[in-house]
Amino acid sequence: MQYLLKVKLQNTNLWRLVAIDGSADRAFVAQLISLAFDYKDSKANFIIDNKNISAGMGGNILDNDELQAFDELNLKQDDCFTFIKEQATNLVHEALVMRCEPKLYCFMPSCIVGSGSLPEDEMLDYDKINAYLDKDECPSLNLKEATSRMRAYGIKRHNAHEALIEAGAQKLNFKLN
Repeated sequence: MQYLLKVKLQNTNLWRLVAIDGSADRAFVAQLISLAFDYKDSKANFIIDNKNISAGMGGNILDNDELQAFDELNLKQDDCFTFIKEQATNLVHEALVMRCEPKLYCFMPSCIVGSGSLPEDEMLDYDKINAYLDKDECPSLNLKEATSRMRAYGIKRHNAHEALIEAGAQKLNFKLN
């Protein structure tokens, strides 16, 4: 499936409408959402039905389960979930599945629309973000840059086997007699 997600940072006016492919793994999708906001690499989680689901760190998996496809979360249109980015404090996002279809007629992945931009700060929290957004000289969201970051990362992980090895799995060696 392909998803159109509206992701809003709680306690701010910052939000993004992103298109992602559900065949990508959880850690990969979390990184795509992070790139739409231009977050620095940090741990990410989804909370669905009060269940905390690990989603890697900077697109890298920390647990083999994070290689499960986003589709396996069984989200449907109008479902809501939480996306958390661990920065200086946990930045909590409300996410809404706007569309969930076999084929969306847009390029994957994409940041389609949104509002606001983030300050260039490693230790983000709501107060810093809101102070930055309230400045007269705060730049608006550059959709071209946001989408370019997402597309440079790709539509989905190309080598899941490498990701497993990076996460600590042992290489498979077969001997045929």
